[in-house]
Amino acid sequence: MFKNIQMLRALAAFMVFCFHAAPQYEAMGGGWKGFERLSGIGFAGVDIFFVISGFVAALTTLNRDRTAANAGEFLRRRVLRIYLGYWPFFALALIVFAMTIGFSVSTLDLVGSFFLTSLDMPRLVLYVSWSLTYELLFYIAVATTFAVSARTVTLGAHVVAVLLAGVLLLKLGDPLSPTFIFLAFFLEFLSGALLFMHREVLRSRWWILPCAAVACIAYWEGGTMMATDGALRIFTFGTAAFFLVMLAVVLEQSQTWIARRFWVGLGDASYTLYLVHLILLVIFASQVRGFFAAQPVFLRELGFFGFLAFGVWLSRLLYLCLELPLYRWALDALRPRAGQVRSRIK
Repeated sequence: MFKNIQMLRALAAFMVFCFHAAPQYEAMGGGWKGFERLSGIGFAGVDIFFVISGFVAALTTLNRDRTAANAGEFLRRRVLRIYLGYWPFFALALIVFAMTIGFSVSTLDLVGSFFLTSLDMPRLVLYVSWSLTYELLFYIAVATTFAVSARTVTLGAHVVAVLLAGVLLLKLGDPLSPTFIFLAFFLEFLSGALLFMHREVLRSRWWILPCAAVACIAYWEGGTMMATDGALRIFTFGTAAFFLVMLAVVLEQSQTWIARRFWVGLGDASYTLYLVHLILLVIFASQVRGFFAAQPVFLRELGFFGFLAFGVWLSRLLYLCLELPLYRWALDALRPRAGQVRSRIK
C-alpha cells in the first residue's frame, strides 16, 4: 500500500466530516469564516475516495493471475470490508437516532439501507451509504475483468475513460440521470486505476508543482461554481481529486515525502470516521451544542474543534477495537481449511 494514498483517505473522511459538521458550527455561533469556506467543499472528499478506490483496485488485481478464484477472492475481501465495517454503525445509528431525534421506521428503507441496495438518500439510515452502493458496483465490475488479460484490462480502461469523459462533456450543464451519475463517478474510479497503471512515470519531482497547481485551481473553480453535482462536479472536484492523488503518488514515488505512521493510522480508520461521524453529529446537536453555544467565544471554538478531534480519535479506537478485528475474524472464518479442501478433492 502507498502510505501517502492511505493518508489521503484520512483527509477525504475528515473533509466529509467537516462538511456535515458545518451547520452545527453555524448554529452554535461559530465565527471562523475560514472553516466555513473550507468545509463548504468537504463533500468532495467522496470524489477522493472514488479515485483512491480505483487506484487500490488496480493495485490489488492487475498483477494477479486471471482466474475465477482470484476474482472471487477479490470480491469476497471487498464485500466483507464494506459490509462488516458498515453494519455495526447501521445498528448503532438506529439506536442513537431513535433515542435522540426520533423517527418513524416507515419513512426509512431499512432493507435497502441494510444491504446497500438503495440510493434514495432521504430514506437511508446513514445517508452517506449511497457511496458504498457505488463502491460495490465498481468492485463487481473489477471482478469481471479477471475474465480477460491484464493487457486487455489496461487498454479497455483507457478507452472507456475517454468515452465517458466525452459523453460527460456533452452533458456539461445538464442534470444527470441516475445512470449517468453512476457513470460519472465510475470515471473517477477509472481515473484512479489509470494512475496506478502509469505510476512508473510519476517518479520525477517535476510533477509535483503541476499536480499541486491543477488540484488547487480545480478546487477553487469547483467551489466558485458550487459544482455539487452533475458533470461539472466531475470536471472540477473530480479533476482536483485525480491530481491530488497523483501528487501523493509522485511524492512517494520520488521519495520526496512519505506519510508517517501517525497519518497512515488515521487513514486506516477513515472508513470508520466516514460512517460514525453522522452519529456523533446527532449526539452533538441534541446533547452538547447548546452548552458550547452558551460559552464565551474562545471556549465555544475550542469545544467545537475539540469535538472534531474527538471524532477522529474515536474513529481510530473503533477501527482498532471493532472494525479490524471483525474483518480479520470473518476472513479467517470464511477461509477454507486444509482438511476441508482435501475432503472436497476426494
